This record gives sequence, C-alpha cells and structure tokens, in this order.
Amino acid sequence: MNLSKNPEGFDGPVAWETPGTRAALCRWAARLLAKMLGWIMVWLAWLYGVLIQLSWGAVAVLAGLPLVVIAYLVCAQLFALSKLWRMYRILKVYPWRQQRDGVRAKRQWPRGARAVFVLPNPDRPEKTESPEEQGGFFRIWDRVARKGFHDELWYAGDPRFACVVAKPGPKTLSYADQRTAYSLDTSPRRKGISPEARRRARAIGARVAD
Repeated sequence: MNLSKNPEGFDGPVAWETPGTRAALCRWAARLLAKMLGWIMVWLAWLYGVLIQLSWGAVAVLAGLPLVVIAYLVCAQLFALSKLWRMYRILKVYPWRQQRDGVRAKRQWPRGARAVFVLPNPDRPEKTESPEEQGGFFRIWDRVARKGFHDELWYAGDPRFACVVAKPGPKTLSYADQRTAYSLDTSPRRKGISPEARRRARAIGARVAD
C-alpha cells in the first residue's frame, strides 16, 4: 500500500484506489443510515403512543417532548449523510497521507475536550492548518481525542479546504473542513495556493479566489 508521508505536493494514488477505502466509506454511510432509520422508527412508535393511546392533554404534551429530541437526532444523522458526496469527491482527488500527532484534545468549556486537527499546509509544510470536524454534539473525533490517539492519523484532502480523516486502515472516517471552503458568507482563500492545489480544490467544489 502506497501512503504518502510527504506533506509537500500530492504524490501517490488517490485515496479511492487504496484498498479498504471504498468499503470504509460504505460502512460509514450504512451506519449513519441505520441510525437515522432507527430513530425514525422510534419517533413513529412514540408518535403513535402520544396520538392514539393518550387522551389527557397535559400528559400528551409531556409525552410529546421526546419527539423533539428524536427529531433532532434524525436531523443530525441526515446532516452527517449530506457530507457523503463531498467525502467521495475528496477521496477521488487526493491521496491518503499520514500525520503523527495529527489530532489533539483541546479543553473547552462547557463542552469538555474537543478534537483539533493539526495538519501541514501542502504548499508551506512548516505551517499547519486545522480544519474542523462537523457534527456538533456528535463529533466522532472528540471521543477519540479524549481517549487518546497515538497512531498516525490518515487524511486525504487539503487541510486549507476540506479533508477526510481516518484511523489507520482506513477506519472511523469523518469529514473536516474550513468554513471558507464552502460558506458563501466568508471570503474564499486567496494567497499561498499553488496551481495544483487550486485545481484539486476546485475539483472537490471548494471555493478558491482567483
């Protein structure tokens, strides 16, 4: 298996061609889909109990509160699944690379420790970038960082824009990005980007200033 440990350039075969990558992405999507469908079934069962079985209004209101929580959990899984296309595009454009100490736990109140990715800038490896994992309270790497992660982090992408991050294997895939890469209410990145980095960023749909 050819994995690049060189933070400069984008050498090596794209991640999608690395054995295990396609299966890992399928498992990631299947797990989220199963969770979403499971919460929908719970929501429907609870809704049946509230609307059909309960007649006293006050009790119905109290019993309806969990529906809001369940609806939130369903939306959280749906939001995560919405990143599937971006992850696929990244894996088709960038190779896997390895980075020791690529994720650290940073103490933040009131949420406790949060995962911070520390990845080299492809055009200036002496500088680092920190894309953020999406997911709010359901950030997978927050839990990983709290327990301690001592392996080399696998990542595909450009940390100035967006990355797929994973445990070696690849396992435990997740998506991380910079707000400027896709958010229309921010200014796209402009300086210090090589022509090749611009080409690849645009290939994954990221915003790059001319």
